[in-house]
Amino acid sequence: MKRRARVKPVPEEGIAIRAVVLVAVVASAWAALDETATGTVLHAVVLVGLPLGFVFSYVTRRRTGWLLKTLLTFGLLFAFAQFLRAVGQLEGQSVSDVQTPLAELFIWVQLLHAFDVPGRRDLMFSLASSAVLAAIAGVLSVSLGLAPFLVVWAVASVAGLALAHRSALADLPRLDAGLSGTRRRGVDLAWMRPVAATIGAVVFLGAGLFMVVPTAGTARALAFPASLPRLISIPESGGLVNPSLGTASGTTADGPSGGSGRKSFGYFGFAPTLDTSVRGRPDTTLVMRVRASSPDFWRGQTFDHFDGRVWSRTDDTPRPVRSRSPFFFQRVPLDGPRPADTSELVQTYYLEQAGPNVLFAANTPDQLYFSDRTVYQLPDGSLRAGVQLERDATYTVISHRPHATAETLRASAAAAATTPPDITARYAQAGDVPPRVRELAAQITRGAATPYDAVRALEAWMGRNTRYTLDVPKPPRGADAVEQFLFVDRKGFCEQIASSLVVMLRSLGVPTRLAVGYLPGERNPFTGLYEVHADDAHAWAEVYFPGVGWQGFDPTAPVPLAGDAMEAAAGAGALAYLSAHLPAVPSWFAETGVAALFLLAVATVGRVVVRRRARICAARARPWGARQLERFETIGAARGRPRRPSETVPEFADALADPQLDRSASILERELYSGRPVDPEERAEVEATLSELRG
Repeated sequence: MKRRARVKPVPEEGIAIRAVVLVAVVASAWAALDETATGTVLHAVVLVGLPLGFVFSYVTRRRTGWLLKTLLTFGLLFAFAQFLRAVGQLEGQSVSDVQTPLAELFIWVQLLHAFDVPGRRDLMFSLASSAVLAAIAGVLSVSLGLAPFLVVWAVASVAGLALAHRSALADLPRLDAGLSGTRRRGVDLAWMRPVAATIGAVVFLGAGLFMVVPTAGTARALAFPASLPRLISIPESGGLVNPSLGTASGTTADGPSGGSGRKSFGYFGFAPTLDTSVRGRPDTTLVMRVRASSPDFWRGQTFDHFDGRVWSRTDDTPRPVRSRSPFFFQRVPLDGPRPADTSELVQTYYLEQAGPNVLFAANTPDQLYFSDRTVYQLPDGSLRAGVQLERDATYTVISHRPHATAETLRASAAAAATTPPDITARYAQAGDVPPRVRELAAQITRGAATPYDAVRALEAWMGRNTRYTLDVPKPPRGADAVEQFLFVDRKGFCEQIASSLVVMLRSLGVPTRLAVGYLPGERNPFTGLYEVHADDAHAWAEVYFPGVGWQGFDPTAPVPLAGDAMEAAAGAGALAYLSAHLPAVPSWFAETGVAALFLLAVATVGRVVVRRRARICAARARPWGARQLERFETIGAARGRPRRPSETVPEFADALADPQLDRSASILERELYSGRPVDPEERAEVEATLSELRG
């Protein structure tokens, strides 16, 4: 049996297709490097090595290069060994930790492959590998910095596919060869029409799906992101450290500076105590991004004792939890029994600034993916790291939120007797409350049937009779902060407002505590992440409901109850976000532009449909003989023998040397030139013959 000779692949001669594939590869590789923050060696590989490899492949495209293939094989094995070595050194041992070494491996594969891309198939492999790199960059991306790279990669990829298709068509025999001795001159731009139509359809359908599909990140994954740039231990194990406050503790009324070294984004609530007389708020610095399927308060810590001015914690003893990631936490007594109905909320925090060693989480955190071996749990259930949390630190928290709705919170009043004694003793004792504050709380809630109705009544009264403002004077020395706010100033910011709500509820015997952390922040519809700025630092009241658990309330921040939170579409708020972040583009202009693009897309689709319909109608309107002659000529062209302009139909049939066509040629000759139509039986015979031969 003879062995089939190996066909040598045809080298790709086109420079344009090589150029666009190189652009796609470089764009995707640079995007991955930008997200993985690797060293300068790989950046040099992308900017210098990849172009050199493509140039070398073009110059040597007609050579066999067995020695080169051998060297590249050894290089690939070495790169894979380095990948396995990097994976073996990972601390977290989670799937997400492999993403950066995987991106580096693909970049090295792209570099090695760049020196051996002689043919079109090799270029398509590079293009497919660039799609993997772009996907890795998309998984790691937490900002819009990926968008420019993605646009360049997408345009170059579509152009590369179009040019590859055009190159493949050029290898086929020309159907019009022999019809004319001359080639068509000029640049053939016909290939751009389907490319433009494809891009338009993808953009139109993608934008539509973007506005209706639910947000990502709602399901549990195999592993979650967790990383620390450096492991710098806290001097006091389990203690609270906040470098953004500098040398000040954040608990004194020293003015906006709060002491030397305080950062503009530092919040004095992330300290051992909170002084309500401190003035000065954080600026608009972006402090972190949060990936979550729904908004919530990102709680840092709580306070239970108030002396009329300063909040503190009765018990601040941390309990060390030592484990490998993930950490699992026991429910503390001050959180009460686990509710029967809870929903899981996965949150990943990407820090943009160095801050306190507080691990923020929605209530109540049960699991933590963290890159250290020890974390600390406080008596109130809040979490602290044993190392400093610097910029680029990442951790993931899984919280189980109680299914809190207005109905369930009202129904919990029937189980008031089941409130744990620890919670009642710690959070329901009013303490030294000024008499007129106690009387005001009783007066406002006189018609409230349940603690939930009392909360809402107090919130409504404060919304009508007080005003949120940052421009408020310091209270006089010795004055009670809550009494000063409710009866004198009637204006203040979140610390005064939340403290007043906590104190009044406690005077009614409702277990309440003060919580500090961050508001959800602004959701970026293009990344799906909540962008939390320093001025989102906040204080609010947390109220305990038997059988449900702790629920946050605040008259100044409308965060929905956990049971009422709805999953928004991925593109929800896209126009508002663009209007807010592109001040030069008014909202009406953005809305008009979107409407215009939609109408343009509809008009384009309609035009295509109308033109296609017109072509079909025109084809049907042509005489029967002309349509069958066109089919006749198509059969000849497919056999490599097009009809010459000077040939009659019978001569063309003789040239094809097919007896089945002679009879059809004679019938068509009479139909076209005799002036009399042929019989219906003969027409059916011609159609059947041509259909059989075309099939």
